[in-house]
Amino acid sequence: MTSSKEYTVVNVAINRPLFREFAYKVNAQLGPSHIGSRVTVNFANQEMVGIITEINPKLEFDENKLKTAILLDEKSFLTDDVLKTLFFGSSYYHYPLGQCFNVALPKILRDGGPFDYEVIPALELKENIDEALISKIRSKEQLNILELLKDGPIRRSQLRERGFLSSQENALIKKGLVSIVNLKIENLPFTHLKDDILKETPPEPNIEQHNAIVAVTECEGFKTFLLNGITGSGKTEVYLRIIENVLKKGKAVLILVPEIALTPQTFDRFYRRFKVPVSSMHSALSDRERLDAYLDMAKGRSGILIGTRTALFTPISNLGLIVIDEEHDSSFKQNDTFRYHARTLAITRAKINNCPIVLGSATPSLESFYNVRRGLFEKLDLKIRAGGARLPDFELIDLTKEPLTDGFKTGISETLEKEIGEETVKGNQVLLFLNRRGYSHHLVCHMCGHVFVCPHCDNLLTVHKKEQVLSCHVCENSIRIPNTCPQCGSDCLVEHGFGTEQVSEFLKLRYPDVGVERIDRDCVTTKSALEQKISRIRKGESQIMLGTQMLAKGHDFPDVTLVGIIDIDSGLFSDDFRALENTAQLLTQVAGRSGRGFKRGRVIIQTHHKDNLLLNKLIDPNFSYLDVASDLLETRKKMMLPPYSNQAFLLCNSSDRNRAHNFLLNLSYKIGAIKDNYANLAISPVLSDKMEKVQNRYHFNMLVSAVRRETLKAFLMDVRAMVAMDSLPQDVRFAIEVDPINMY
Repeated sequence: MTSSKEYTVVNVAINRPLFREFAYKVNAQLGPSHIGSRVTVNFANQEMVGIITEINPKLEFDENKLKTAILLDEKSFLTDDVLKTLFFGSSYYHYPLGQCFNVALPKILRDGGPFDYEVIPALELKENIDEALISKIRSKEQLNILELLKDGPIRRSQLRERGFLSSQENALIKKGLVSIVNLKIENLPFTHLKDDILKETPPEPNIEQHNAIVAVTECEGFKTFLLNGITGSGKTEVYLRIIENVLKKGKAVLILVPEIALTPQTFDRFYRRFKVPVSSMHSALSDRERLDAYLDMAKGRSGILIGTRTALFTPISNLGLIVIDEEHDSSFKQNDTFRYHARTLAITRAKINNCPIVLGSATPSLESFYNVRRGLFEKLDLKIRAGGARLPDFELIDLTKEPLTDGFKTGISETLEKEIGEETVKGNQVLLFLNRRGYSHHLVCHMCGHVFVCPHCDNLLTVHKKEQVLSCHVCENSIRIPNTCPQCGSDCLVEHGFGTEQVSEFLKLRYPDVGVERIDRDCVTTKSALEQKISRIRKGESQIMLGTQMLAKGHDFPDVTLVGIIDIDSGLFSDDFRALENTAQLLTQVAGRSGRGFKRGRVIIQTHHKDNLLLNKLIDPNFSYLDVASDLLETRKKMMLPPYSNQAFLLCNSSDRNRAHNFLLNLSYKIGAIKDNYANLAISPVLSDKMEKVQNRYHFNMLVSAVRRETLKAFLMDVRAMVAMDSLPQDVRFAIEVDPINMY
């Protein structure tokens, strides 16, 4: 029945911390296809962009008093599955729906910009190129670009994904071999390729890979698969074959990866394999490039989207498969604003689409392993290393028996020093892992004991020698290294501990002829800088690589025969119940970089605690990560820790310490009155976060644990209602974090 009114009443979600929507009038006839459309509204005398969540809602007041909203979209570009995923996410994580939309939309769209392309810079080969000119080119990279452009124009952003530099592209433009074109053309949907989607013939899978490919391909409807493949077992090849089968059905694919795994090597495998356009979405892209990728998927021009966690909210028509690589990685959890876990919401979206989802990892999270036990996930195993490579041997170096050499003071024991020398003399490569950047851990006055702490956070300042600064790795505030102590005036300032900068300095002095590459966030600030370092390693120009987690995942170095783990002890002793799981995962991932080619690999672990039970399990020749995970699960079960219970944090912070503490204290008194209404619910007292002061704000928390998920949800709804009844004190911020990973 058509309404006779000239307007439509709609509910609109606003980017404000409010658990409700607001009614407005739109001067047009709207229907269900407009749910998810953007409107501009006047809210509290401010013009804002909101999202329509309901058409013709029931009102308890006179609709003639409603303000008018201006429609920005002819119809919603948000697909039904994205809307349902966001509605679920808002409810599950107790975060306002309007603010969930704000996280999910590209910046240009949330600011009210048009849902359309602008200029898309691309490179194109010029006609009738002078071959003599090409023969003079000495740059391998420039020749590679020319080869790629033979298949047609390519976006400059895609060339960057593949590791090419804009300077290499500009050199070809200057030589008159290529020209810049605008690729804003009405490309056909990727489905027009039908069966002609491959550029190269895939290798034959081994029996384990074949079984995994068949299991997922034959799955009709929703199912969660855990692809548990040891490092080097060819998980990516399994993904590629499954994706090929989905694309042939005319369906699109979403691949989520940790930010750290977005290397040119990752993208290149997809570009080389498929003719189908591939889009990407991650933090290194400009706002315009993010929107272009968003449009490519929404309009069906690209068949594959590779991205980090926010790519999950991209509208994709006819989604047929979701893949989450390195599903255990903590970067899939957002730790502020909309505190969602991409794995949880990806499974929800796959269920809505009635399509399979594949979670891949050599070291699955205990939550996923637990869900396999419960029969919710199906586990697919890859236990054979691709190409016949063998697993590395493990050795422990007992640091208590090592002499105090110059190398020892920078983290390299005498035994490890000799092993590095022997491997590099043979022409092999060595990878050293230390998850601590900077020169030394902190600075202390030898005379009065004053320790240099960040003025804005309760965090020790790390020494960065090259820049001559003390830097806070929480708020990134830096100060010049002082000459004297501010407390007593002494110039006896002593550095304690070591980081990648100091270890790298020692290695360059000790092995001046072999080339040392340091890879951490301080010295690798762009993708091109990372690719240059990786390129030198691949060419054999550098034989020693030293790095943090940036080096631990996603790279394939066939000539690495020795992996040295410099400091394992810091991960073995922690008050965080996830520390042992994280240490086992990291150790397994780093060890997986060794012996991936035809050469046998070794992993050497330095420790002051050679009798540690977990360490000895990890170095056992019959080691299985799943055996370790099984033991850790038993411990969690005895202590009723996740995944055997459900947790949430009630978080509060303010620039005034007393105000923040008192707010949570008062809330705890109110909660005490209703706590007994909930069975098997435990609430901690009000506690300071591990780092109470962060960026001049004081942080406190209460941990809530419940055996049943429904109990926790109902309790948190009550807490939300309590907080909403009274307006928050000035400058106090309150938040709920469901399924936390950081134990604050």
